[in-house]
Amino acid sequence: MEAVINIGDDASDNRPGVELTERLPGLRTTVGRHPHSAGEPTDAAERRELRQLASHPSVVAVGEIGLDYHFTDYHRVPKADQQQVFRQMLGLAQELQKPVVLHTRDAFPDLLAILDEFPGLEGVFHCFSGNSAFAAEALARGFYISFAGTVTYPTAHGVIGAASIIPLDHMLVETDSPFLPPQSRRGKPNAPRYLVETVARIAALRGTTEIEVGRATARNATTLFRLNHAGP
Repeated sequence: MEAVINIGDDASDNRPGVELTERLPGLRTTVGRHPHSAGEPTDAAERRELRQLASHPSVVAVGEIGLDYHFTDYHRVPKADQQQVFRQMLGLAQELQKPVVLHTRDAFPDLLAILDEFPGLEGVFHCFSGNSAFAAEALARGFYISFAGTVTYPTAHGVIGAASIIPLDHMLVETDSPFLPPQSRRGKPNAPRYLVETVARIAALRGTTEIEVGRATARNATTLFRLNHAGP
């Protein structure tokens, strides 16, 4: 293992993530406002803090940000509120020239439309949950697509189809730990060491080797997040 990227979701973990990078060599982080926490608008003070945190050399991206219309009892943030915060975060990324880590669930058309308002951004569709058609839209905009343990689930047909055909030079892999463990560990907490199962599944789908998938996705992550240049 050469590097780890922690993900910031909101004020409760953005600053702690940055502070952790100052103590652990090889750790990088992101800062953002997850759509689940977009119910409260960002005020001027929070926007100043986000800008200051996102400027830290160990912060490699703005995220996790995006739209999530999969409403549950836990998550019922109105679409308009999510879209407002999403635009603010995209503007921050554009200002600081940092990539974005995108979360989207049941919201691909709106997310793509808002992305088009911010030309020049780069980033990754994290934990991709779409199909080949949505993957094509993401690729057309120059974004990477990241696959998690869901690609090992037998019923995840859209994700499996996308992982089978997208160019390897625009693919990433991730854990989304502690969520979404691979099929062999369903119902248990996920962990980075299980990423090998995701890589193995993608390699089998594509008729290639785990080494090729591993090298390509590591190279892509290094390029996107500038891992050779970030951090103290």
